[in-house]
Amino acid sequence: MISVKFGGNKDNVSVMLGDPKKAISIFSLPIAIALLMQHSNNLADTLWVTALGAESMAAMGMVYPMYSVLIGVGNGLGIGVSAAIARSIGRGDSEYANKVATQSFFIALAFSLAMAPILLLTAEPVLRLISGGVDVTEAMAFSMPLYASVLVIILSGIMSGILRGEGAVRKSMYIQVIGAVANIILDPVLIYAFDMGIAGAAWATVISFSLSIVVGLYWYLVKKDMFLRMRLSYLRFNRECSRDILSVGLPQSLEFCLMSLFNIGYNICVIAVGSYGAMAVYTIAWRIINMIFIIPQAFGGAIISACSAEYGMRRYDMIRVAYGYAVKRSMLYLSIMSIMAIALADPIASVFSYAPDMQGLHGELVMMLRVQAIMLPVMSLIFVGSSLLQSLNRSKTAVVSSVIRNMLITVAFVFSTAVFGTLYSLAWSMVVCEIAGGALMGVWALYALKDSARRDGRLDQLV
Repeated sequence: MISVKFGGNKDNVSVMLGDPKKAISIFSLPIAIALLMQHSNNLADTLWVTALGAESMAAMGMVYPMYSVLIGVGNGLGIGVSAAIARSIGRGDSEYANKVATQSFFIALAFSLAMAPILLLTAEPVLRLISGGVDVTEAMAFSMPLYASVLVIILSGIMSGILRGEGAVRKSMYIQVIGAVANIILDPVLIYAFDMGIAGAAWATVISFSLSIVVGLYWYLVKKDMFLRMRLSYLRFNRECSRDILSVGLPQSLEFCLMSLFNIGYNICVIAVGSYGAMAVYTIAWRIINMIFIIPQAFGGAIISACSAEYGMRRYDMIRVAYGYAVKRSMLYLSIMSIMAIALADPIASVFSYAPDMQGLHGELVMMLRVQAIMLPVMSLIFVGSSLLQSLNRSKTAVVSSVIRNMLITVAFVFSTAVFGTLYSLAWSMVVCEIAGGALMGVWALYALKDSARRDGRLDQLV
């Protein structure tokens, strides 16, 4: 029998180990609020940068795939930490969970030291490749602060993962809300008051991430009212802890990075069919669509905490209950949002096309929103299904599914660019491939659940 040494707050852990439907409901709301603030933050960036003109907006779009790589690594490692902590708590070994939480800082430092020099040295040639030879001065101004602050960006994702791992999703929400509010306030100050232009938006992002990390460290190291206990003695390489974190975190980071790298190819196609104007429309449309994805992403985040703990206890029947509940709720929400996005595309587009050189793009933005809205319901299978695979320690399967989906999109984009050469054709290519990819992820998630139960000799739980 493993001895469990409780820390300060046991209420969140009790919820995580209890009724999975209740856990999903309780955990998903704070995650949704945190995601809402993050995406509101992104939209605020978009609105302030839009006022600088289409060139600045396109520059943000060009840098966004590589910025997403950094966010993806941080979030991927955060998911790995969260799953490892929740599994440890589920099997009753909270001391090992303490080691995992502390070891994650060592991993963040290692990844940052490896990535920062590469990003800084390759920034200009990569941006020139994406832009097709167009001037990249604005894009460089936006990218440099972000690439120099890799550690901060990665550590922010890991800190959220630590909190979610012990079921403290409200505090995970708090640090993200604090960071988002700080960024929203700093954007106009740095962009316009300090006359930093698009670079001000990047520095506002870095400062907001730093603030969220400081708040999280205060709870763990100063106030010490959390379930987990971080100790300096654990801040050294631990093979077992690193393996547990990276078994989920590395494939998940790879998935996020591959999606971001695929996005570079998508951006090249978008620029090829319409230069800065098409890139601006594509960037704005995806910022809006990402806002709609908040609920399925929130259910996915709740799945990782609740189902990882259930997996630690080998309760596959409860995992199935949680997964079914999350899929049904998120699909219903996305169906409603799909209808609303189609109906309200025109007024929504008006908000983002107020600048003089953006007004001519209003019609294309309306078209992009309406076409992309068609794929929304099936996207719930991608978010929730991927989270279930991570909970079952099947992150590699999620990566394979993601790669297949994005390869389909890449082929479709290249074909549409060569044959049709319109933003409209690219939008439909995306929809068809995302629907096929969502179905694939849903099938694999259910198969992985059944296969995990069979390997543990607990298939009878799913009968």
